[in-house]
This record gives sequence, C-alpha cells and structure tokens, in this order.
Amino acid sequence: MASNKAMEERVRALVAELLAEEAATDLEGRRENINDIEDAMVRIGDMVAREFGVRKLQTYTEQPPEHPPCPDCGHAGEPAGKHTRQLITRRGEVPLSEAKYRCPKCRRHFFPSDRRLGVGSHV
Repeated sequence: MASNKAMEERVRALVAELLAEEAATDLEGRRENINDIEDAMVRIGDMVAREFGVRKLQTYTEQPPEHPPCPDCGHAGEPAGKHTRQLITRRGEVPLSEAKYRCPKCRRHFFPSDRRLGVGSHV
C-alpha cells in the first residue's frame, strides 16, 4: 500500500477535483452550513471506506486454493461454486464473492477465506 504521505496527497488532489466539479455545477451558489458539510464528509468517507474494503477483499478471494482442508475434519474440500455474501463492517455492509467448497467426508460446505479473513465460526 502507498505510504501515508503519498495517500494523503492523492486524497487531497481528488478532493480538490471533486470540489472544482461541484463549483462548476453549482450555478445557484447554494449556501451550506457546517452540518451540510459534515454530512458530506461522512458520506464521502463511507463511500471511500466501502470501495476500499470491496477491492481489498477481492485480493483475498481472487485465487482460491484448489482443495483446501475442511475446517472440521481436515479432509480435502471439493469446489462447490461461488457464493456472494455481505460482510458487516464498521462502515456498513461490503459484498464478498468467494469460492465455496464441500467436504465429502463431513458433507458440509465451507469458505476457506473465513480463516484468512478472521470471519465465521472457524476463526
């Protein structure tokens, strides 16, 4: 990940660009108070955090293992398609699309990403 300083510079540039676009489309000269500005800050922060989470989680699930061990018995799992679920984060729900596996011995389904991400009952 980029250094904090580099990230701050990129965020500043993006904010300047967004404010310039807003000024160009705001022909009425709308008056905002501190509450309006703070609401926008929170809304934009949540959008950025959510998108960051979506993309970061994708890096964990893009290349699933071929035959991960079952978290209960350790037997090799068999691919059972993909599954999309919502992870609840401090910034709201984030979709997670991941490989699902089935253990032929236990006859249960599992997600190998659970352990890596620290979610689910097998953490």
